Amino acid sequence: MGRKTGLALVGIGVFFLVAALLSKFYAYDKLATVPFDQKTVTHSVGNNATIFDIATRSEVTTDLVSTQNVVGDPNASQTATDKEGKRVAVWETLVYTNKAGAKTNDKNPPLSATHDRIAFDATSAEAIDCCGHYTSNSASTDTGAEVRDTTTPVTGLYYKFPFDAQKHTYKFWDGDLVRSTDAVYKGTDTIEGLTVYRYEQVIPPTKVKTINAPASLFGINKSSNVNIDQMYANTRTLWVEPVTGVIIRGQEDQHVVGDYQGKQVVTFTDVVIGYDDATVTDNVDTYKPKAMQLTIVKTWLPLVGSILGVLLLVIGLALLGRRRSAEGRRAEEVEAPRAGAVA
Repeated sequence: MGRKTGLALVGIGVFFLVAALLSKFYAYDKLATVPFDQKTVTHSVGNNATIFDIATRSEVTTDLVSTQNVVGDPNASQTATDKEGKRVAVWETLVYTNKAGAKTNDKNPPLSATHDRIAFDATSAEAIDCCGHYTSNSASTDTGAEVRDTTTPVTGLYYKFPFDAQKHTYKFWDGDLVRSTDAVYKGTDTIEGLTVYRYEQVIPPTKVKTINAPASLFGINKSSNVNIDQMYANTRTLWVEPVTGVIIRGQEDQHVVGDYQGKQVVTFTDVVIGYDDATVTDNVDTYKPKAMQLTIVKTWLPLVGSILGVLLLVIGLALLGRRRSAEGRRAEEVEAPRAGAVA
């Protein structure tokens, strides 16, 4: 009975140890990756925003609503994965911003829109220069068609942070600058019971383009066109669930003005815009259980499995050792009388 029990405990112990190793080094790697067929819609609101209204040639105050649609391209993702030798996701994102309540369609274009196609490492979330990527935040003045930048490589993070995000600085992409800058870890917060890391990307006033337009449009006393420097500043705050690297809440404090000969002559955009409450709640409800699942697979299963495995292995080997000792003593007892009889 002791031998059978010992062998059973050794077998179960080995099973738990193997399961612990597989959970940490195999199952986690399979789960810690983004889906190829991503489909999400995110809404952001910015109340009491100041924008420049072309129709009235004046600055107006209004509420803004921004909608972001993200759609994965499974076929392109699989092709990129096969080519790169690692799991690569290819997603497209369309963001359009308009006045609250305004209808957006072909006849009523939004105030602003961007359309980007980005390939990125499905685990580290770092952008990869491949797979027909492009960025677009403008349209042709002649045809209205998108003007796509297919040559500037997207760098750093774009959609999310890496799985198992750390408390340090990451490079995060900014479409207005057309480059990535530092997103600095600023602290740990709680959103609806979910622990999140807060990162901040501060972009000081930077010239991003020059606009040639009639001087009268900006109240400049000239009859000709003038060159206006568009100066862009932004403080982007991102609240990230660290296990999955997903942005649970995002906010931007944007300030875009026009300078003429070093003097500000117009405010194009002045707004604090961020995810609405429904989007934040949906993100928490979606990614809190996923974070828990990953934590169990990466940490708790390996820890508990290792402890149980070692404990059962030790007990099983001890039982087997005790069994051998008992058998050895019985063998000695049997052999001793035989030796005396011969004498």
